[in-house]
Amino acid sequence: MAYWDDKVALVTGAASGIGQATVWRLVNEGASVIALDRNRDGLERTRAEVANDERLMALTVDLRDETGVINAVEQAAKWKGRVDGAVNVAGISPAEELLDSTREDWDELLDINLRGTFLVAREAARVMAGGEGGAIVNVSSVLALVGDPTLVSYSATKGGISAMTRAMAVRLGPQRIRVNAVCPGDVATPLLNNWIEQQSDPAATRAKIASSYPLGYYCEPADIAGVILFLLGPDARCITGANLVVDCGLTVKCY
Repeated sequence: MAYWDDKVALVTGAASGIGQATVWRLVNEGASVIALDRNRDGLERTRAEVANDERLMALTVDLRDETGVINAVEQAAKWKGRVDGAVNVAGISPAEELLDSTREDWDELLDINLRGTFLVAREAARVMAGGEGGAIVNVSSVLALVGDPTLVSYSATKGGISAMTRAMAVRLGPQRIRVNAVCPGDVATPLLNNWIEQQSDPAATRAKIASSYPLGYYCEPADIAGVILFLLGPDARCITGANLVVDCGLTVKCY
């Protein structure tokens, strides 16, 4: 029997990009997956992509709604009687200019990116602590580690996720719950691809982004999904509190 055959995982941000790729990979490895997102149409596309209703439950939930998050995780736990893994992908990255940003912009970013990640991790940990333990993976960013003058608030939320991951790892270790983070650079999600297509020369923009990476390319959602599965699985049994950088070499450059 494969490792994932009797396992249950919860994934937020499942309507597209990294979340959708992670759902697809988990189901195809044999896991039962609860896919969460506020985008109902996107969740339906994920369901169609996976095409396995026996091992996929899709729930529409807005991470700004604490009661909704609690109820969703409760439903997930009741579905198969357990939750072995939780993956926090959901997040937003709006355009920002620091001096023109508003309190409302700041609050929305914190509510979804940081508070939403906290709520899902907390509720999943409560289920795992009452069972056999488990693993939580939070999607942070290289901007938790380096500075980007155009994304100050977003960087603050990702830095918070990375710090929270370390603290949760220490707190939840005695309950046999591992907590790690993935820190991607640019990823070819619909959000990034749509932005590129809006530029005057999409091909040149894409090439310029790729050229900033030592490897000459940036990640696809499936690349990050593969790392997430590693951190959730048995090969990472001794890894907790890590912030694993997956950025095609971006942050190791000195200039």
